[in-house]
Order: sequence, then C-alpha cells, then structure tokens
Amino acid sequence: MGDLHAGSLAARRVIAGASGFLVTAVAVVTLGFLASGEQRGLPLWFHAMAWWSAALTVVLALAAPLLNERVLRAGAGAAVASYLAVVALFPVAAEAGQVDRMPWLLTASSAGVAAALVAAGPGLGWVTVALAAVAGVVYRLRFGGFDLDGVVNDAHALLTAAVICALGGFVLSSGRGLDAAAAARRKAGERESAERGRLAARTRTAALVHDEVLATLSLAASAVAVPLDRLAAQARRAALMVTRLSHEESEDSWPLEAALAREARRHDALFAARVEGPVQVSDPVREAIVGACRQALGNAVRHAEDASRTVTLTVHDATIEVVVADEGAGFEVSDIAADRLGIRHSIVGRMARVSGGSAEVQSGHGTGTRVVLRYRPDPGPEMDAATEGRPRGRALVLLAAGFVALQVLCAVAAALAAPESWARQAVLLAVVLLAAPLMWSARRATPSWPRAAAITAVVVGGTVGAVWTAPFSYGPLWPVVALAFFLVVLALRGRTGTAMGGALLIAVVIAVRGVLDGAPVGQTVQLAARPTVIVVVAVAMLLVVARMRRRIAALHREAVIAAENESWSRAARVELSRRTDELVQTVVPLMERIGAARPASEQQRREYAAWEGRLRDELRAGGLSREPLRSAVGAARGRGVDVVLLDDSGEVVDEQVLVAVLAWMAAAVGEARRDVVGRLHPPHRAMQASIAVDGRVSLFDGALTAPPPPR
Repeated sequence: MGDLHAGSLAARRVIAGASGFLVTAVAVVTLGFLASGEQRGLPLWFHAMAWWSAALTVVLALAAPLLNERVLRAGAGAAVASYLAVVALFPVAAEAGQVDRMPWLLTASSAGVAAALVAAGPGLGWVTVALAAVAGVVYRLRFGGFDLDGVVNDAHALLTAAVICALGGFVLSSGRGLDAAAAARRKAGERESAERGRLAARTRTAALVHDEVLATLSLAASAVAVPLDRLAAQARRAALMVTRLSHEESEDSWPLEAALAREARRHDALFAARVEGPVQVSDPVREAIVGACRQALGNAVRHAEDASRTVTLTVHDATIEVVVADEGAGFEVSDIAADRLGIRHSIVGRMARVSGGSAEVQSGHGTGTRVVLRYRPDPGPEMDAATEGRPRGRALVLLAAGFVALQVLCAVAAALAAPESWARQAVLLAVVLLAAPLMWSARRATPSWPRAAAITAVVVGGTVGAVWTAPFSYGPLWPVVALAFFLVVLALRGRTGTAMGGALLIAVVIAVRGVLDGAPVGQTVQLAARPTVIVVVAVAMLLVVARMRRRIAALHREAVIAAENESWSRAARVELSRRTDELVQTVVPLMERIGAARPASEQQRREYAAWEGRLRDELRAGGLSREPLRSAVGAARGRGVDVVLLDDSGEVVDEQVLVAVLAWMAAAVGEARRDVVGRLHPPHRAMQASIAVDGRVSLFDGALTAPPPPR
C-alpha cells in the first residue's frame, strides 16, 4: 500500500469495517424481534435475501484489509445492490406473506449507506439515504405502521444514515487529501531531487577537473622545467580517475560503510567503523558523504603523501559522523584561497547542500588535518491532507437542519399518539433544541472542557427526564436517541472521550429504568442499542481515521523519499555520464599525450594553456556551462569577445528558470562586440541573474522571458 492511492484505499477499508459493524448490530436487534414473535409474516425467501445481504456486508468488512481497491469497491457495490434489492422486493414479500404492518425495515439503512460510500463515494451514499427515506414513507402508507414507534424509528434511521454518510464522506476526503498531498510532494520532490542530482554530478566532475586535470595542464603549459616522469605520472593518474569516474555509476548503490571502506583502500588509509545498527541513507546523502570523503582523502594524498591516513565512521542516535584524518604538516584553514574548490566547494559545500549535513576542517601547522563530516536526518517531508480533520461545510448545515426537522416530527407524533403528554413532549423538545445552539457555536473548534461538560450534562439530564417520565418503549423515548446525536457531534469536534462517557451514562440510565420496571432484557438492549451504537461507531471511525492518517502519511513519506532517491540517482547518472563523456573525448587524450613523458612543443604548451583556461572558465560557469549558452560563448570568443561566466548561486536553481536564463544570456552574448560578464546570483536575491554586454547591464527578474540588452 505504499503507492499514491494508499489513502483512498485505507479510507474505504475503514468505512467497510463500519458497515460490517452496523449491520451486525442490526442483526442482533432483528434476532430479538424474531425471538419475540415479530416480523413472522414475511416469506422465507425474503428472510434469506435479507440475511444474505447482511452476511455479504460482514464478509466484506472482514476481508477488507486483504482486498485491493478495485475488488473492495466491487464487493461493496454488490452489498449495496443486495440491500436495495431487499428494500425494493419488500412489497412483493409483504403481499405474499399478507403483512399488514411494515416492520422496522430501514434500520439497516446506515449499513447500506456505508457500503455505498465504499462503492462509489458520497454521491451514491446520499442517493441511498434518499431512496431509504422514500421507501419508508411509501411502504408505511401502503402497509401500515405509521404509529409512534414506526415514525420515530424511521426518523432516527434516516438521521443515522445521514450522519454515517457525512462522516464517511469526510473519511474518503481525508484519504484523498493525503493522496493528493503525496502526489504534489512527490512531483515537487522529484524535480528538486533531479536538480540536486545534477548538481552533485557537476560538483563531482568539477572537483576532479580542478584538483587533477587543471593542475596537470598548468604544469604542462608552464615554461618552468618539470620532471617529465613526475608530470607523466600525474597525467596518467588524472586520465585514470576520469576513466574510472565514467564507469562508477554501477557502484551508486553501495552501502555507505562499504563505499567509505572502498575509498579508504583506494587512498591507502585505515578504515574503522563504530556503528549502532544498519546504516541506511538516501542516495544524495551517500553521494555527498562519500564524495566529500574522497575529496578529503585526495587532498591528504597530495599534500601529505607520506603521512598516515585514517577514515572513521561513527553512527550514534541517527547521527552519522565521518572523520578523515592525516598526520601531515597541516595548514591554517583561514589561509585557504577563495577559489579552492577542493575544500570550499567539494567538501564543505557538498555537505551543506544536503539537508542535515555539515562539514568542518580542523588543521594547523604541525598538528595534522581532520575533516569532520556530519549528517543528522531531518524528519522528512510532511504529508497531510488538506482537510481540518472533521466534517464541515454544507453537509453539516444540512444535517443540523434535518436533525431539527426530524425531532419536531417525532415530538408532534408523540403528542398525537398521547395527547395528554403534549406538555411533556414540548419540554423534551425544548431540551433537545436547547443543546443545538451549544453545539452549533462550537462547530469550528474543539469545545472547551466546561462547554463539553455542559453539553454532556444537558444530554444526560434530558435522557434521565425522558426515561423517567415516559413509557418504557422506543417511540415515547425518542429524545434519548435525539440527544445521543449531540454526543456524535461532540466526538466530531474532538471530544471523543467525553462522547463515550456520555454514551455510557445513557446506557446506564436505560438499564436502570429497565431493571426497576422489570422489562425484558431484550427490550432494554433494543432501547439502548441505537443511542450507544451511533456514538460508538462515530468515535471508532474517528479514532481509526486518526491512526489511518498517521500510517498513510508515513507510507507516503516512504514512497516520496524513494521517488526522490530514484529521481536523484537517474539525474545524477545522466549528468555524470554526459560530463565524463565530454572529459573522455577532450581531456583524456591530452592526459595520455602528457603521460607519454615526451617533451612538449611550444604549440602544445599553448594548447595546454588554452584548455586549462577553458576548463577553468567552465568551472566558474557552473550551471551556465550548458547549451545554448555554451555555443553562443564559443562563437563570441571566436569573434574576439572576452566572455566570463560566473555561477554564484551556491545551490540548486529551478530547471525552468535556468533554461530561461541560458536562452536569455545566449541571445545577449550573440550581440556582444567587446566583452561579456554573465552571472547567476546568490540565493535570496531579487534578481536571479545578470549580464553585462559591452558595459551595459541587464537583469533577469525571474520571468521566463526577458529582453536581451540593447545594442
């Protein structure tokens, strides 16, 4: 479930589980009716259909964790179809069985609505709610049952189904929100990682060119006498390193410890590791640490060839530390020239470009040198849905309006059934409606503890009043279920513990009244079932959704990080291959010629000097050393124009912006007659790039198109 549809699938599994629980509760109540002799007029085939529909829903709920989304939705569709078939065929069964009063047929509508949500989302869920409501009215008109119990049951069944539909819609929205957030983060992360991968490859080749190739070309072009054998050895080493770099992509997947040990062996250094558990890092982090270690070892070999060298890897509390040390003469760190890529760019800069990475160079005259590389992972990309964590908006308003209308209907029906109770019904309705403003005022935030306690007190107090003043039957006790819905809203507002406590108190009040009246246990359970079940289902779904969001967010983080790693590796391989191919075609032949240990002619020295200048310019150009700007610069230099390109960005530049800058600068360079200075600015500058052509300066302000400088 690590793909980018994990949230949607998990949400449907949660709702499928709720559907199974609801239909199981209905089945228990129905068995009580059957045991008491009710609902016996329906034919056996209809009972078989109803039990088949219930069994299918329960089996789907139990199997949901093992099913993929397509199969789960298909199974839920079958469950919805079977439920609707039971409702649609009731008239046929009632005629055949000579039923003169419709039973509590729509009690299971909430389970059918939940299955509809799994199958096709809130649209089908609300359609199922509407069909159940219409069927209830039509069938009671045709077959009777418009008594108080029937009206109250259907009203509360309809309200329960509507609450389940709204709550399930939120669950689905939460899952989709997580998936959408993951998709957006993945897209942005892949783009950013690709840029960092390209930058890492450029940094790696730049360090090699700077510290191996340029030094060799500079000596070869110098008129100062240099021992040919020593120069030839240096050139052969440079050619070997370029060739080796062009074949190193296959080693990108080496574990960090193995990669560091390999670099230590290559540079004749001792390697030691103090590791707590497995070391797992992303491709960008591994490349940065290994690359910085390689550069530090290379510096140690060049400047302290005869001194001993060590590489020590330490992993403790998720922090990775690599220390590269030598016992050479050392140097003053403050004396490092600003243009030394080996330390400033290839070690310190390389680690700084990794989130959580850093590097420190410790040295002094006569004290040797220590390069300390550190990495501590950040928490990773945050992943969350755009929803606030609870239903809101139009569905909540419709539910509130429907709730008030249905409770007024129940109160009127109770007053008509027992005219002498109209005063009691008015008081109970007033208590119910009194709690509504308390809940509505807290609809946008979690109620404070005093407010939550006040709401719970109203709910429990109203329940006590209804239970002790009305006959112990479902219809007259309509306020109990009505008040229980306020506990559902309280749970939706974040007070799940308070809601469960209130539901428990309601069950206790009903149980005490049943025991004192000597009512059958089955009747007491039936009266307590709906108010407690609806609260338990709502709280359970909310708790499961909270857990689901955390789990799916973690899975999405893993998927996004994996995608970023793949994007980084792919871009790094392509860029490294492109740059090393260029070096193999241009630089390696020069190194091989110098490596032959033959004296260079004056023309060859000029050629070496020209290549040294060109490569040094390209190092300074950084990200600007790409087409079409490269060709434009070559043509301008052919006309005698002095061109300098500087990349001072210091970090990843958005690819779209960089492409626009390259095209903009290429057009400007094409107009130059004397000199050009193009520059990528440091980060956080208002202008991302500038170019001076023959003394006239133009700025690139981030737009994808910008006019070239005037002639």
